[in-house]
Amino acid sequence: MATKITNDLVFRNLPRRAPESHKGSYGKVLALCGCSKYRGAAALCVCGALRAGAGLVTLAAEESVISAVAQRVMEPVYLPLPDEDGLSLAASKSTVCVAGCGKEATPATAQEMKTALGASSGTVVLDAGGLCSLADDKLFLMGLSGRLIVTPHPGEMARLTGRSVREIEADRGATALSFARESGAVTVLKGHRTLVATPWGELYENGTGNAGLARGGSGDILAGIIAGLAAQGLEPWQAAVCGVYLHGLAADRCARRLSMQGMLPSDILADLRAIFLENNR
Repeated sequence: MATKITNDLVFRNLPRRAPESHKGSYGKVLALCGCSKYRGAAALCVCGALRAGAGLVTLAAEESVISAVAQRVMEPVYLPLPDEDGLSLAASKSTVCVAGCGKEATPATAQEMKTALGASSGTVVLDAGGLCSLADDKLFLMGLSGRLIVTPHPGEMARLTGRSVREIEADRGATALSFARESGAVTVLKGHRTLVATPWGELYENGTGNAGLARGGSGDILAGIIAGLAAQGLEPWQAAVCGVYLHGLAADRCARRLSMQGMLPSDILADLRAIFLENNR
């Protein structure tokens, strides 16, 4: 039986910001995201991490991606790639590495993932092309056990498990729990009523969110939110549980403002701010 994620559960686990704190108090996020084809994904992920409250966010990406994001977002630090030494150093200093949003599943992406994640000692949020590029390297993923959060949609889960999407959708809970146990990763199986499974066998069901999220870019914001929460000291399971709930709740509020038909993923960030304000954060 899955535990329902509630507002009380989320805000019990989300610490308040101390008056004497500074940017270092809220963690460093390294976002290894985006390519020339999917530049917006990097912007959405970075914005998600910043709006979730991370202290410092660095975007590691090729120049074309950085140029596009910098025109929209002023707060991040930028690390131009390729720069393996710089990437390794940034990863080693990060609290959280969120990787894969807007990346294509290629051998080059897999190598980038291994360079960054191998140097990181903090929490890792692995999404999209980054996750799929490592789907066949289960030993590497298992090496991140205990600090890894994966965020697949059913198609990506099919690639990870070798099962069909139909089989996955027929028993989402068992699929998520099985993968979490085998990989040691907190597993966020996205979709209607997103599930969060832990390696020790707990399953959480999220009841927030709506069909307005059925657009490219929604998952990039979710990965960023989860990373931003983890950077503030939440355990991987806490960051995942809180992240999916807040992402969906912001989307529900956004749909009431703008309609499910007309809302965009970037629109929900304003509603995320309102949720924090209402809960004294």
